[in-house]
Amino acid sequence: MWGFLAKNKNDIIYLSLLLFSVVIGPYYRKLNNVETKKWAGSILGILLIIIVSGYSAAHPILSALFGITIIKVATEKRCHVMTFFFMFGYLFVFRLADKFGLPPSSGQTNLIEMIIVLRVVGVAFEINGSWLAYEQSKKSDGKTEQKHPKGIDPDFVELINPEFIDLFHYAFNYCGLLTGPYYRYRTFNDYFRLPYSKYVDCFGFTINTLKTVPLYISLYLAFSNIWPLEYVLTEEHNNRNFLYRMMYPWALFAAFRQRIYAGMTLAESVCTSAGLGAYPVQGKNMSGHGPSVGYLKMIEMPEEEAKKAEYDFNTVESMDVWGCETVVTLRDSMKVWNKAVQYWVAMVVYKRFPVKPLKIHAALFVSVIWHGFHAGYFFCIYACPFYLMAEDVYSKLYYRNATGKTKKIIGFIMWFLRSHSESYQAAAFLLLTFDRIWIYYSSVYHYWYGVWLVFYLVGLILKAIDKEDRKYGPKPQAKSGELETSQGNQNQTDSASQRTE
Repeated sequence: MWGFLAKNKNDIIYLSLLLFSVVIGPYYRKLNNVETKKWAGSILGILLIIIVSGYSAAHPILSALFGITIIKVATEKRCHVMTFFFMFGYLFVFRLADKFGLPPSSGQTNLIEMIIVLRVVGVAFEINGSWLAYEQSKKSDGKTEQKHPKGIDPDFVELINPEFIDLFHYAFNYCGLLTGPYYRYRTFNDYFRLPYSKYVDCFGFTINTLKTVPLYISLYLAFSNIWPLEYVLTEEHNNRNFLYRMMYPWALFAAFRQRIYAGMTLAESVCTSAGLGAYPVQGKNMSGHGPSVGYLKMIEMPEEEAKKAEYDFNTVESMDVWGCETVVTLRDSMKVWNKAVQYWVAMVVYKRFPVKPLKIHAALFVSVIWHGFHAGYFFCIYACPFYLMAEDVYSKLYYRNATGKTKKIIGFIMWFLRSHSESYQAAAFLLLTFDRIWIYYSSVYHYWYGVWLVFYLVGLILKAIDKEDRKYGPKPQAKSGELETSQGNQNQTDSASQRTE
């Protein structure tokens, strides 16, 4: 028992702080004075950073302060680029602190620094996006329909330029600080100026979100003890039969998923407990983004209407657990896994990267270096496009237009292959270093990369055959009306021939 507690001390402290953040939410929500509420959230956030990180707390605190200083000093036109390179540059130095003679930071401090990077860079892109949209609206001058630059939120109708102190409060607010979820500055600002948090059933949403956490924790403890990660590096594992070695990552990835589910669900509960991220359902709210339609009308909603409105917390939802377990394709799986961060990568990197052919590579690269510099992150994340190439071929050929029992059978096969691919990739993500990854992948002869290649090549052949069949296939039959007319004309011709004879 004591050995288990000592081994998992940091995780237990982190879990306790998340639970404390959930419990404190109702009291924080009831603070009426906006400035008091902002300062209370920031002070609590800084205290959490110090408790988790000790002396290493200087890293997330200083990086955030320098980052928001750059935002205020730079122009709206350049602040996003300058902030992006500074924050990711600091993240690089922070992770290599031991190389510079500084004490290494804990994994929990690393998580906080990762969230700080998302917030500071994200708000810089919001400021720049609003400036681009504002400049475009001035050029149109009402003469033509306003067209927003590609990737820019069409709800930007005025210049967003928060004061330094507002950026400070956004960066350090305790909600979502420990492990996410990411939410925009607009969501944070709406929390203080709109009445939604007063009328949403925060307690009901929080209990509904928390009820599955004990299950996730129990499953994580069970899986990680029965199938430990280090076992794949042992000689005993290498002497097992191939099928056992091939399927072992399923157990590793299952344990990893339960841990992520538990942490992300607790993090969402911190937000729901405080009421942050609540919006009326008619806004069709999206994770990370908030309302996707009717935002301008929504913020003018009368108090009486706000009292009767139906709300959701989709804005701060990170994990669609059921979707993660059941979706058929890897492409769909990527959409339901850590949705708030996926949104950030899409809006900040993919949609704003200037070279179209390199968009996906830029998004993947930023995702990798945000996670860390270990080889496992590259092996895991950069493998996705190669599997997607093969998956897309079979999905278009067989799954997309299938129906009934056939679709279910094909769907199960694709689900199995998707799950197996994710497990194989997750093994690299968890083993981290190249030498450890090589030990496991060598024990299974690196087989899955060969399977991917064969699947893809066979898929291309099948695709070409299908294309030829469509091109030279049977001509479409005439419609019944046309057929009757044709037969009538033929009968008339036969009668005329007979009369001639």
